[in-house]
Amino acid sequence: MHSRLAVLVLVLGLAGGVALVAAAQNSASGLPAYTNGYAKWPKLNRKPVTTPGAHNGIKNVFQSKKKAGKAYPNGTVIVKSIAEPGAAGLPKQVAVMRKVAGKWQWVEYERSGATYGVLAQGGLCTSCHIGAKANDWVFTKGS
Repeated sequence: MHSRLAVLVLVLGLAGGVALVAAAQNSASGLPAYTNGYAKWPKLNRKPVTTPGAHNGIKNVFQSKKKAGKAYPNGTVIVKSIAEPGAAGLPKQVAVMRKVAGKWQWVEYERSGATYGVLAQGGLCTSCHIGAKANDWVFTKGS
């Protein structure tokens, strides 16, 4: 009985590990697969944001889930697309926030050709986003 239980726990643990790896896989564009279709998600901004800051350009911010009270629920993904003025096609940069276990993970990607690579992540992003801590670390408050 104990060996069956141990095997079951091991199988479930491995399945969970595989699910986490699968969720973190990148799409063909180089962005994480969990951002797929972000441009169709609800926008946090009514019109494009053009104020200068860490992400210069024409910005739109998309959310996968709405706030639940004062905080976003676990699993929320927020994507900021940053385009150059007058440019068509894919944005030059994409900044991604993902809430896991109550904490945000940040990664900023920059496009080179048709694919994106990591430009910045982690502590660099956290040091700026601390300014929005009262809004669950998100600068764009929505409309």
